[in-house]
Amino acid sequence: MKKWGDEMFKLTKYRDAATFKERVYSLLMENEAANNLPLGLLNSMIMSDNYKDPLLLLVEDESHSVVGSFIMTPPHYLVSTLKVGKEDIQGIVEQLQGFCEANGVTFPGFVAEKETALHLTHAWCHVTGDRFEVKMNQRVYQLNEVNDIPMSEGDLVPVQKGHEQILARWIYGFVQDTEVLPMSYDEALERAGDMIENESYVYFWQVNGEPVSMARGARRTENGITVNFVYTPLNQREKGYASSVVAELSRLLLKDYSFCTLYTDLDNPTSNKIYKEIGYKPVCDSLMISIA
Repeated sequence: MKKWGDEMFKLTKYRDAATFKERVYSLLMENEAANNLPLGLLNSMIMSDNYKDPLLLLVEDESHSVVGSFIMTPPHYLVSTLKVGKEDIQGIVEQLQGFCEANGVTFPGFVAEKETALHLTHAWCHVTGDRFEVKMNQRVYQLNEVNDIPMSEGDLVPVQKGHEQILARWIYGFVQDTEVLPMSYDEALERAGDMIENESYVYFWQVNGEPVSMARGARRTENGITVNFVYTPLNQREKGYASSVVAELSRLLLKDYSFCTLYTDLDNPTSNKIYKEIGYKPVCDSLMISIA
């Protein structure tokens, strides 16, 4: 562990995800659903070696109480959780900027609860002179019970060996749609193979033997699991397949977990409407903000 800080706030870099989780666990579990991303990432790091050189920074105040964390799995955004007042964020950002400068750390931007993300970004740009752009307005939802909704024709089927090519095309399409981080088709194919080999909850919605939509359960927390990679190719949209695959997968996941969570793009009213109809309820708003 290496420490970086002043009398008010201290940043400590951890190399071991399990040790880091022990320190930050109580803070993140104050709202498990809202913090599904950092909790899920930490659990994934502990259970697998898929994450190379993650950045794990603990934030403590002058009384040594844990008040925040920064987690990054390169090349992704810095997942930021802070339980401090607005007036304290400037000091934390100054420590973060000093740490990054001293250690050659760069990151594309912040992901955090909406107000936290805005305060972090403004403070960072004030210190560095960087500019920023809101990459995605997000909302975190939680589901405890699936509503009785109309289902399209078809069935939920697990993705299996032999599905690598279609899964890769859909992963690539999903990344193109979200425009968050670039991914080549070869990288999508590698990701598809890893999903099929190592993950339990990757599913297609299939009609007459043909996959028409997909969704995935991933990033387990202590009591929940996140639904992501919800994707329907253009020629199969507006047929109710996305609603069906998310509803049925969520129903399946609730047999093993107390709740499901998911992130939505608030600028996509269709997907938000779908998830609400299924039974997902808003937890908090989040922002993904790029800096340069």
